[in-house]
Formats: sequence, structure tokens, C-alpha cells
Amino acid sequence: MWQKQYKQRKFYWGLKPNPTLLKFLNLIPKGNVLDIGAGEGRNSIFLASEGFNVLAIDKISEGLNKCKNLAKKHNLKIKTKICDIKDFEFENKKYSLILSVASLDFLKKSEIEAIIEKIKKSLTDKGVIYFLVFSTKDPLYKKIKELGLKEIEENTFYMPKYKTYRHFFEDKEIKEYFKDFKIIHLRQKTIKDIGHDKPHLHKIIEIFAQKKKTTT
Repeated sequence: MWQKQYKQRKFYWGLKPNPTLLKFLNLIPKGNVLDIGAGEGRNSIFLASEGFNVLAIDKISEGLNKCKNLAKKHNLKIKTKICDIKDFEFENKKYSLILSVASLDFLKKSEIEAIIEKIKKSLTDKGVIYFLVFSTKDPLYKKIKELGLKEIEENTFYMPKYKTYRHFFEDKEIKEYFKDFKIIHLRQKTIKDIGHDKPHLHKIIEIFAQKKKTTT
């Protein structure tokens, strides 16, 4: 799906970074950044321009190629890797920021839980996470329920048309994942999607949270 979309448009998601990431930029320790599901790299490009060492990963090569070319054009150092997050090798205390914008949603709940544990271990002390995920209040969640698609795991469904899973998050679920973090920002909000089909609304959850300093 995304390979086709990225080929058809110059920059499908535009080039501006996520506003919440921009808002809390000063709270991110300088260092290494992992951008999960980086797409065409709008957040990676911004973070690299701010002096971070960025690794952008995604399963779709078309988007990462755009990111790589744009980084070269602006003389920014960004490493890219075509990779399924389930196969990514996380290093212990490697990253000062790990972000995921609408990418963990395409996994099963059990896979998400396992990856989040790896993410937490891969953050440096005082490192931060920024996630944007789809909520159970999103219209697509209601539509899936009405269609009677089988619930594979809690709030996780398989969508045959796109050959992918979709998981929808709840506030309490996010809080549980990061109960040992300092939660700086946790908010449900409505966003407008003009990227495909007719303009429509989505309900999403954003979290920006900081890892507490460990004693080991």
C-alpha cells in the first residue's frame, strides 16, 4: 500500500515534523535517535538538523530512499535501514529518543508489548519516547467492529484487504506500558487526514515520556 502511495506523491506526509515532537524538543537529551516506521523521514530530517544522530527504519524502501536523498541534499547525517521492527536488534541504553508515529498500530498486541519492553531497555537514562497511535475511539475501530472482523487479540484485528494487523490503543493501556516512566504528555486528540481518499478524521493518542534514571 505505502510503496504505491510514496511513488505517486512527492512527500505524502509533507516535511514538517510532528508538532508535539517540536514542542518537547528541549527535553530530549542530545544523542542517538531511532525513528521506527520513519516513512519518508520528515521527523528524522528535522531531528538530524537539530544535531541528533538518527537511524530511520521502515519496511518500505521507497519512503526511506526519499529520506536518504533529502538528507544528502541538506548535508545531514541520517542512517537508513529497511527493516521490520520485529526483526530489529535493539542495543542496551543506545538511544536518547525512540519515536514511532502510526507504525506500532500495524502489529498484534502481544508483539507490541514485546517491542515496547525492548524499547524501554534501549533508551539511555533520562531518554524519552514519543509515540503516536490510533485510539479505540477512531472511526475505523467502530467500522471494523460493524464489519464483524475477528478480534485476534484484545483490540487487534486482521484486515484481509491490506494483509495486515491493526491494533487500537486505550489510555489505560499506554499508562500501563509506561508506568515506570515519567509521563510528560499523554493526550487523546482528533486529527484531520487529507493524505488519502476524502478528508476524514482520526482519533489518536500521543505520549511523550521520560525514562527514569536507573541505578545499574
